[in-house]
Amino acid sequence: PVLDPMCGSGTFLIEAAEIAAGLHPGRSRQFAFEQLAWRTDPPRGALIIAGSTGSTPASLTLMQAALELPRGRVVLPGLDTDASPQDWDAIAGVANHHQSALAATLKAFGTPASTVPTWPTSTDAGADAARNRLIHEALAPADLTGDWRERIESLAAGQAPGAAVAEALSGFTLIEADDEAHEAQLAALLLRAGLETGDGHIALVTPDMDLARRVTALMQRWSVDVEPSAGMPLMRTGQGLALSQVLAWWQAPDDPVHVAALVKSPLLAEPLDGADRLERNVLRGPKRWTSLAGLAARCEPGSPERALVETLAAATEAASGPAQRSGLDWAEALAGLVQALGLTEPLWRGQAGQAAAKLIDDTASLLDAFADHTLAVFAEMVAVRAAGVVVAPATPGHPRLSIWGPLEARLQSADHLVLAGLNEDVWPHRPGADPFLPAHFKAALGLPDPEERMGLMAHDFAGLACAPKVTCLYAQRRGDAPAVGSRWIWRLKTLVKGAGADGALDPAPGTDPRPWADALWAVPEHLKKPSNFAEPRPKPPLEARPARLSVTRIDWLQRDPYAIYAQSVLRLSPLDPLAKPIGPAERGTAIHAALEKVGKGQIPAETEALSVAIEAALADAGMEPAALAASGAVTRQTAAWCLDWLAGRAPQVSAVDAEVRGQLDFTIAGASFALSATADRIERLGDGLAILDFKTGAPPSNDQIEAGLAQQMPLQALIAQSGGFAGVASAPVTELVYVAFKAKPSVSVISADPAELVVAAKDGLTRLIAAYRNPDQAFPSAPRVQFVGYDYGYNRLARRAEWMAETSDE
Repeated sequence: PVLDPMCGSGTFLIEAAEIAAGLHPGRSRQFAFEQLAWRTDPPRGALIIAGSTGSTPASLTLMQAALELPRGRVVLPGLDTDASPQDWDAIAGVANHHQSALAATLKAFGTPASTVPTWPTSTDAGADAARNRLIHEALAPADLTGDWRERIESLAAGQAPGAAVAEALSGFTLIEADDEAHEAQLAALLLRAGLETGDGHIALVTPDMDLARRVTALMQRWSVDVEPSAGMPLMRTGQGLALSQVLAWWQAPDDPVHVAALVKSPLLAEPLDGADRLERNVLRGPKRWTSLAGLAARCEPGSPERALVETLAAATEAASGPAQRSGLDWAEALAGLVQALGLTEPLWRGQAGQAAAKLIDDTASLLDAFADHTLAVFAEMVAVRAAGVVVAPATPGHPRLSIWGPLEARLQSADHLVLAGLNEDVWPHRPGADPFLPAHFKAALGLPDPEERMGLMAHDFAGLACAPKVTCLYAQRRGDAPAVGSRWIWRLKTLVKGAGADGALDPAPGTDPRPWADALWAVPEHLKKPSNFAEPRPKPPLEARPARLSVTRIDWLQRDPYAIYAQSVLRLSPLDPLAKPIGPAERGTAIHAALEKVGKGQIPAETEALSVAIEAALADAGMEPAALAASGAVTRQTAAWCLDWLAGRAPQVSAVDAEVRGQLDFTIAGASFALSATADRIERLGDGLAILDFKTGAPPSNDQIEAGLAQQMPLQALIAQSGGFAGVASAPVTELVYVAFKAKPSVSVISADPAELVVAAKDGLTRLIAAYRNPDQAFPSAPRVQFVGYDYGYNRLARRAEWMAETSDE
């Protein structure tokens, strides 16, 4: 009951939001009317229906019944009582016009718009009325825009049209953002500024819930909590996210992505014991296991991470059962799984937890009406039904800030409205085409025209735009694509321009949030640096510089010194992604391991044995069974070619050493330095040595080797002739050979004289290491980028994308 100046005490108020929310469905309300017998026994108090346009049969029936009551009232929102009968005739034929639903309602009532009285108000509505008339005119049907100049002059009532329009738009501002992220930032700044300037109650109104959530997150930088009143989708809450993680992991318990997400769930107050080490040291890189037992075997015995994996295995074992189960059985198994994981208390607590529990119960009850089904069906049904579950805000609303949807804003007011998301396909959102039923068929069947939804959205905008203080926001780009401002914005801009009121939509001085946003991102002058200092050029102390490098790292030092700095000085290693597909490095390591077994006589030098060893090594490295099967024929063909080629060399070879390690010590620039290497295969040919290097990719060219850019093999030769390889007597190196072990195998013998290459390599190594013994020598990032074949893993750390375009010598 409310006290109303028109209807007296005992008033029963039904709001449009209640009808729209389904609290008064049409059929149920009709039955209620019959039961209450309103016509024969009217309610003792007044009955007011407020805020509804009568756009649905349910609301129209309810409104007609109320009007038959002695003390019934219907309050039509935003009715244009100034429109002429000719205007109403034009409006009636335009379904997407903001007054079209009201036109249909008045026609059903048999009441002309001009006879509808205005709700009494105690304030001077002169300025509001001028804005109201201007907005109605801006959204007029296309047939009525041909004489806009005359209509504007009529609205001006003797004033200059430009002055009249500018006066009507006093307090109305239009701002264009760069993109949706910029738009959210501008909206947040307007809300924050309103708190400072005492604007009273400030409300952001938008149908774009992603934009609303962005603003909520941005406001938290100032420790201001304001949540969308529409609530948060369940799957965006911690409980919803955890529920989806549990269901995804349950379907693939050994998947590294799902395991990492589960054990490091943000719902947990802190990660489970061993979760960090499990994620960092075991789960990253290619997947090398096929079950949780295999994953546990990859963990160190007795470690927390192994105990954690064993806990996961025990939980899945407890939830195991038939592959086909009823909905209630799956729900019961899920509850047991959650309990075994220790997530019972955090997953089901709070409003979000209650919504998640109800979702599971409802889904189980629904599926129980059908035959038994798989876990995948149960999980998919939960995900589909969860899309429509919204959790109400957990905390009370801010006393001066609100974030509303258009329907919520219709029956509320604020001192300053910020209307955001005013782009086509956002606000208004055009309904998609119906592939089954064209619009003219719907009309013939008496079904609503999809364009009517556009009209209702236009009605919401028109009502909100008439508030005393309004700021409208739209973006130039959305989703990395150009965006178009709302049709309502363009119509208003066209009307303002035609009236000669340029600048009437611009923000007043000192109120434009765009300079504030620019200031947030501006770099202070004292932090700005010339572009030639943007490139990192670290100069670590001499004692921190590497005193030991492998022959492959010598090539790194020439091509990308910063990579050596990051790896050997900072001790940083690139972190592999979860479930990383097997790459060239893992494939090369696996093939080298199999060839090592042949070289050391651990397996027969036979095609089948080598192929099996390679496939086993690739499987252990994480190659998928399907990929192994697809590459099997190529592997066998290449293995046969390689063994045949080695057999052809066998008569000349007196001894073979495979995967042999070596080291050579130097004193360079007064300090010791160790050069290390692992040779794939060293063969003794008479009084000399041949060094073979197996490549799964393209070997370096002779030109690169002679130019000193690829020194791996010459440096290995230097170690070999100095007796640095364990178990290999020193001897001159007479042959350096690259063997390309791939689909099109080949042999590449380095054409230059190995003895000359060794001399040049030793001289180059000495000069290179001596240069980096100079404290002024920096470790630049790929100074000669044309010689760098690929990223060694540290380009992002070196911020190359930020400065490389500014460096002219690149």
